[in-house]
Amino acid sequence: MSEADNQKKPTNWKSTALTWGGMLAVFLFMRYTDQGTVLQGWLQQGLLSTGIMQADIRYAEENNVDADFSLELTTLDGRPVTLDTMKGKAIFMNFWATWCAPCLAEMPFIESLYQDLKDENVAFVIISTDDEAETARKFIAAKEYTLPIYRLAGRVPEMYQVRTLPTTYVISPTGKMATVHVGMANYDTRGFRSFMKEIARAEEQEL
Repeated sequence: MSEADNQKKPTNWKSTALTWGGMLAVFLFMRYTDQGTVLQGWLQQGLLSTGIMQADIRYAEENNVDADFSLELTTLDGRPVTLDTMKGKAIFMNFWATWCAPCLAEMPFIESLYQDLKDENVAFVIISTDDEAETARKFIAAKEYTLPIYRLAGRVPEMYQVRTLPTTYVISPTGKMATVHVGMANYDTRGFRSFMKEIARAEEQEL
């Protein structure tokens, strides 16, 4: 082995170490810092904008499931609310958290949907799973969102014990589960708005 070959080894080893060290630093930044979460959310928001990831609206075609209205909530100001008080409306219910990048990515689309449907027969129930109400309050204020934000305030029915954030449920005015979508989605699409309006205006034939 020549002297030149021996001199290349340390250089290659250092280059590899620096590469892996840089990749690890980026991973740790993206995974464990607030700034990394925001950056992930921004990148994923761009992905949603392409229209690739849309919500599944075929759930009710394959399932006949009654929604559980015993879910107890509070507003961010501590006012108690139950899902039962929203019966007779279409309900868009989303579980999210400020530390969840996919949640941050889809939130602008949910806000836009809310602005379009807030005068329809639709109740929006956006449930923060952050440890503190103030965390969600500051985030909503900083983004100037007007979505109604709630927090869990009691036993969570089994059907809403989500394992993945975000998770979204749509409940019909008749009390049926219209759809369930696990993971992020672009809800500000013509198809999904039409889906929500159709559900909201449907006659309560089953009641």
